[in-house]
Amino acid sequence: MLKNWKLQEVGGAVTLLICGLVLLLMPELTLVTIANVIGIFVIVIGAFFLVSYFMRKELAAGNNDLIKGLVIVFVGIFICVKSELVVSILPVVLGIGVVLSGILKLQHAFDLKRMGFGTWVRIAITAVINVFIGLIVILNPFSTAAWLMRLVGIAFIFSGVTDLVTTIYVSRKASEYYVDGKAEEE
Repeated sequence: MLKNWKLQEVGGAVTLLICGLVLLLMPELTLVTIANVIGIFVIVIGAFFLVSYFMRKELAAGNNDLIKGLVIVFVGIFICVKSELVVSILPVVLGIGVVLSGILKLQHAFDLKRMGFGTWVRIAITAVINVFIGLIVILNPFSTAAWLMRLVGIAFIFSGVTDLVTTIYVSRKASEYYVDGKAEEE
């Protein structure tokens, strides 16, 4: 279970690092690309619902895959056609992601505190910084979307690095905790 968690966390951290670098180095291109990728992804999801509906041989009462599929495809098309609208709300959505990452790190810090490790404070500090950076992104104090994307990129890089460090540290301490038998004593 710990290995699966560690693999998921490391994968998420590496993904954040890669996305952060792309956002930092190519902000203008990234905005339009992200909107179009989201639109295409939504269209594909809608297409799956439509294919599912038309491939079904038996009647399924209450199944609304046809309507779901059509609505989702139209939403995807809207996203692609009105990418400037998507781009205008994208920084807020990405900022929320950074805030959530910080909140999850805060939970890890409290878990370390419960296990009796005094170093939980360092993780908590990085979590608070993570939340603060995410809030700056959400509040959008910058005048251009490109600068905001660079800030989001920096936030993703920071979040990815701190996620990676936190994951490695927490997994080591959790292993010590369970190997040393502390978990059974309580």
